[in-house]
Amino acid sequence: MSHIEEKSSISIILFLLMPAVALVLSACMGPVRELYPEDPDERPIPVYIVKVGWHAGLVVESEYLSDEFPDHDRMPEAERFKVGWGDDKYYPDPDASFGILLRAALWPTRSVLHVVGIDAPVEESFSGSEVITLHVSEEGMDEISKFIIDRFRRDDDGEVVYHSFGRYSNSAFFKATGRYYVPKTSNVWTARALRRAGIPITPMYGVTAGNVMRQARGVAADDKKME
Repeated sequence: MSHIEEKSSISIILFLLMPAVALVLSACMGPVRELYPEDPDERPIPVYIVKVGWHAGLVVESEYLSDEFPDHDRMPEAERFKVGWGDDKYYPDPDASFGILLRAALWPTRSVLHVVGIDAPVEESFSGSEVITLHVSEEGMDEISKFIIDRFRRDDDGEVVYHSFGRYSNSAFFKATGRYYVPKTSNVWTARALRRAGIPITPMYGVTAGNVMRQARGVAADDKKME
C-alpha cells in the first residue's frame, strides 16, 4: 500500500469511527508532581517522541531501563531503544493491504512490540521525522520502564516471545500483551507510556500520531518557559 493510499484509508476509517472516539475523550490531565516535578532540574532523564508516518514511538536511553528489561538473542543491543506497539499483522508489514488495515482498525487483534536499537543521536537517526525531547525524573523513568517491560508477552517459562524481523537492521518484533483496535491505537499506547511518568498528556486524545506530537510539543514549550 502506498503512503497516499494508506493516508486516505486511515482518514476514512477515523472519520467513520469519530463518534466512538468522541465518547472516550476525557479532560486534559495535569502533571503528576510526585513523578514529574515542576523544577526541570529534578527531571534529568531525556525521553524522545518520534513521529514516523502514522506512528508516534518512544525512544529511551537503555542505561535507564530496569535490569528486568528482557534478554533475548533477537533483542537489539544499543545505547537507545525506540519502542512502539501495534497490530501484529499491520505493524510488521510495510506493504500491508487495505484489508489488513481494516482488520486492525475494527476488530480487537493481537499485538506486537517493535524494538529498534539506536546508537546515533535520535535526531540523526530519524532526520526526516519530527522528534520532541522531554525530560523525566528517575521515578518517572522507572514507571516508563515498568510499562514497557510489562507489555512483552511471555511463554510458559516466563521468556519473551519473538515474532519477526523488525523494520530496520537492528530491530525486532516481539509478541505483546493487549489487543489492538481503534481507538486503542499505537499512538494511545505511546501516550500512556508518557503518562506513566507523570507527564501532562491525555492518552485518550492520542488516537493519532499528530495528537500525541501536539501534546508533547505543548509540554516541551511549557518546559522551555521554565528555563
